[in-house]
Amino acid sequence: MIPIIIHDKCQCDPKKCTAKRMLKFGIGKEAKTLSAIPSGSVVLSPFSRTALSPADAGHAKRGLVVMDMTWTNIDDFPKVRGANERALPYLLAANPVNWGRPMELNSAEAVFGALIILGEKEQADVFLERFNWAREFLRLNGPLLEDYSRAGDSAEVVRIQNEYLESILGKD
Repeated sequence: MIPIIIHDKCQCDPKKCTAKRMLKFGIGKEAKTLSAIPSGSVVLSPFSRTALSPADAGHAKRGLVVMDMTWTNIDDFPKVRGANERALPYLLAANPVNWGRPMELNSAEAVFGALIILGEKEQADVFLERFNWAREFLRLNGPLLEDYSRAGDSAEVVRIQNEYLESILGKD
């Protein structure tokens, strides 16, 4: 089991906040300060140059960290000392606000996708019971998530992502 750590920047509507729902359902624990995030943990960051892969599972055992903040404030993404920043590969949002938009996942979608990539499918199944968009997220991203979860490392995840994007966008 991977500990889910949530650092909530309190920027979204509390009634719609998936981070608050994860805390309410006991899916994650809150890190009120950045220093409360365990050293060596994996921080999901849209600015990382390294893609999340199954090879990160060992680091994720120290914690999988999601920074709950709005996409409009993403430039204020905090740095966590001693953490391993990883970016999620290409995935489509299934939440009602950003449905179908690539890479604009809410916090729960990011954690859900990351758990599948890291090989923690049983832990990820909790999201199916708690979030009404979870099955749609799997419908939109299931085959890609399966491919990512079989990758050996970050480079292979990026290769899979690029091949997928070429297949849907066509080659220039």
